[in-house]
Amino acid sequence: MTDQDQRPSDIVELVKASKAGDKTAFGRLVRLHQRQAMRLATGVLGDAHDAAEVVQEAFVRAYLRLDRLRLPGRFGSWLLRVVAHEAIDRRRALRRRADGLKPSRWHEMKRPGQGPEEAAQDRDLRAAVKEAMSRLTDKEAKAITLFGLDGLSQREVAQMMGCSTEAVRWHVYRARQKLRVLLKEYLE
Repeated sequence: MTDQDQRPSDIVELVKASKAGDKTAFGRLVRLHQRQAMRLATGVLGDAHDAAEVVQEAFVRAYLRLDRLRLPGRFGSWLLRVVAHEAIDRRRALRRRADGLKPSRWHEMKRPGQGPEEAAQDRDLRAAVKEAMSRLTDKEAKAITLFGLDGLSQREVAQMMGCSTEAVRWHVYRARQKLRVLLKEYLE
C-alpha cells in the first residue's frame, strides 16, 4: 500500500504509533501531509523557500506536541492548523522586517516552451499576486488559501481556523473582493 492509499483508520494507527515513539510512523504521516502543508504555507507566504522552512518547523512542533492531540483521526486538520499558525507568524515577522525580504524563487519559475515575453508577463503576474496576498489580513489570506486554492470545504477551514463557517465565508468573500480590485488589470 502506498502512502496515498491510506485510510482514516491507518492514519489513526500511525498517530498512535507516533505517540508511542515510532519515528518511522511519524515519517509516513509527514509524507502523507507534506504536499498539502506546502500548498498552505506557500499560499499564506507567497514564497516557496519560506514555506518549506515553515512546514519543517511545523512538523517538528507537531511531533513535539503530538501528545496533545486528543482525536488521532483529526491529525490532518490539526497539523494544517499548526502549519497555518507557523506561516502566519512568519508572515508577520516578514512584514516587520520588510526591507529584509528576499525575492521569491517562485517568481523565477517558467513554463516549458515559454518565450521571454511570456516569462516576463508570468513574473509580473506572480509578483502582483504576491503583493495582493500580502495586503490581505492574516485570516483572509489563510481562508482564501485553504478554501480557494487548497480546495478544502468551508467546514474544514472553519475547524482549522477555529471559527464558524460563516466567518470563513466572510473572510473568503472579503479576500476575493480585495484581490479583484488589486489584480484588476490582470483580470481584464
